[in-house]
Amino acid sequence: MFIENFRKFIDYFGEKRKLKFCGFIILSLIAGFLEFIGIALIYPFIILIVRPEAIINTALYQHLTFLTHSSNTTMNALALGALALCLFIFKNIYMIYFYFLQSKFINNWKRDISNKFMQYYIFSSYKDSIKSSQSDKSYVLTTLCPQALNIFIFRIIALITNTIIVSMIITLILIKFPAAALVTITFIILSMLIQNKFFKKKMFKINRQMNKENRIFNDIKYTNIENLKEIKILSAEQEFYETYCDQSEKINYYQCMAEYYSSIPPYIIEILIVAAMIILGAFLSLGNINNQPVMIASFSLVAAAIFRIAPALNRIQTAIINISNGRTFVKALLLEYEKCNIKDFKPVYTKDKNKFGFTKKIEFRNINFEYKEGKPVLKNISFEINKGDFVGIIGLSGAGKSTIADILMGLLPPSSGEIFVDGNKLNPEEFAKFRQIIGYVPQEIKVLNKSFKENVAWGVKPEEIDIDRVTRALYDAKLYDFVKQFENNIDAVPFIGSTGASLGQKQRLAIARALYKEPEILIFDEATSALDVKTEHEITDMLTELGHDKTIVAIAHRLSTLKSCNKLIYIKEGEIVDIGTFEELSSSHADFENLIKLSTIK
Repeated sequence: MFIENFRKFIDYFGEKRKLKFCGFIILSLIAGFLEFIGIALIYPFIILIVRPEAIINTALYQHLTFLTHSSNTTMNALALGALALCLFIFKNIYMIYFYFLQSKFINNWKRDISNKFMQYYIFSSYKDSIKSSQSDKSYVLTTLCPQALNIFIFRIIALITNTIIVSMIITLILIKFPAAALVTITFIILSMLIQNKFFKKKMFKINRQMNKENRIFNDIKYTNIENLKEIKILSAEQEFYETYCDQSEKINYYQCMAEYYSSIPPYIIEILIVAAMIILGAFLSLGNINNQPVMIASFSLVAAAIFRIAPALNRIQTAIINISNGRTFVKALLLEYEKCNIKDFKPVYTKDKNKFGFTKKIEFRNINFEYKEGKPVLKNISFEINKGDFVGIIGLSGAGKSTIADILMGLLPPSSGEIFVDGNKLNPEEFAKFRQIIGYVPQEIKVLNKSFKENVAWGVKPEEIDIDRVTRALYDAKLYDFVKQFENNIDAVPFIGSTGASLGQKQRLAIARALYKEPEILIFDEATSALDVKTEHEITDMLTELGHDKTIVAIAHRLSTLKSCNKLIYIKEGEIVDIGTFEELSSSHADFENLIKLSTIK
């Protein structure tokens, strides 16, 4: 399972990193070799100090005297010690740089995977993007991507690196003391396999459950923060707080269990290391009982080897447990990758300097739409919008009004039917260009914790903001007098966390944002439904003024907003009931008259 997950992860996300990954294996081999040489020098160094005659005839000593130009054993012992010290210093500098490269590699990879998913979420079709919630997308970007790299891939590199280092050191001990080393190593490996089998299974279960609970927790956090107003109106603060605390308690429990089980292996490794030293010590004592200098040198070599093996074994054990833990995150990330089909996804950059031509009219011809097969939302919708029209689309909730707006903006492709602009069929690839002449004012207005000009020119880099267009948009939206009250004018930051602004001011800000694009078509999606009557009439009067040189499409429940429209499209259960003026529909449709009464128009 681990190999399969790793292979798929590399196939999906590591196309350009396979060579670098292999490079880390080579760097790990070099690190292991440096450990091998460094520890190997300890044995001759000790022998040279306690019994020089045992080594002076060896090739190593002859090379040493050639380098030092001296036959003095004390001088040569110091030279050998200095060589070993320099080697250890070089090795540690090398390892510091190695871990820097490793950290850079992992974090760059993490960034690129996160960017890949964000690119999909931003550039994918609107229909695809609404299939998953904001909290799910946030969970992928802030939890799955980092954890898959930090817990899984990073630990695989650590496992490979430390396994190579341990293997090199074990090879040295096997060469020097084959029988003793073989017995000791077999004991350590069997002990580690037994404990690993227990802990891996336990940790996998804990982390699988923790991943599930984290998704729920993420959703609860979003719900509580995004819906504070509704929570307070319902006087449900305690209930939502308790829900958060209950889920937090579950997360806390699983985190405690994960940390508890993760803390046990180092202590077991320590016991195994002490046992290994005793076993090796017993073998060395029996084998060199009459040769104390060799025994001392052998003990020194084994002590140095064990000293280096102990932390490496701890890192191996930790890596194995973390890799097992990380499988849940990797599997979830791979599933998201497959669900989004990111491999074949190609972003379409929608900005086009050439303006779309709209001079006469827009036509909907027999438009049908369904979110799910067999459940139509719109049925045979046909109408015309002439340039300069102020068109209102009205009906009860769920009638399909907002869906018409989404289709008009090219966010949702119709299931069947065609859209024409000035007699020319609008193809799917042309909608991005068509959207550039559309200004959109939503029902829920997002206010940034930024200046007026950055709020108005949302989506434009600060250095590219056209100040004249910002000023003109604020003026046309009847917000400029409000802006002038601030010392820094359009550079003021007035709406911290969307507070400090009335609904009317936020509404005008949203209109200014739409007008900054200098659109030819303005679409209002129930944008005045939350306003008081006075502010609503002010906004309606402003729209009437804008309507002299703009084509306006307004969608609303409150019919008073639509009295100024020269054309109303009355929708009921996904079908057009009638098209006409306010007076025509009022006189010919009793249910329309009921809507008027419900909206308390005076």
